[in-house]
Amino acid sequence: MNLNQLFCEMIQYYRNDPKRIQHFTKVHSYAKLIGELSGMRGEELLTLEAAAYVHDIGIKVAEEKYGSSNGRLQEQEGPAVAEDMLGRTFRAYSYKSA
Repeated sequence: MNLNQLFCEMIQYYRNDPKRIQHFTKVHSYAKLIGELSGMRGEELLTLEAAAYVHDIGIKVAEEKYGSSNGRLQEQEGPAVAEDMLGRTFRAYSYKSA
């Protein structure tokens, strides 16, 4: 997975919402630090970092569809958006690695 590409995708996704961009950026920084200090490496650390970037991805759709950022709605709407974004990122990475 290309984390830089995922970061750019997330910035584009939240392009008009600097508060959310700042939030996922901070969450990623803390998650990476905690992961590294805990001894995580390789794919395990990559997975943690990717999850940190997309952890609130359902909030945008939930607010658009329901006018609410309720956690249950985020959990309901987030997986499809995350799967699409991570899928595109994985394919790009797999192609470059081949």
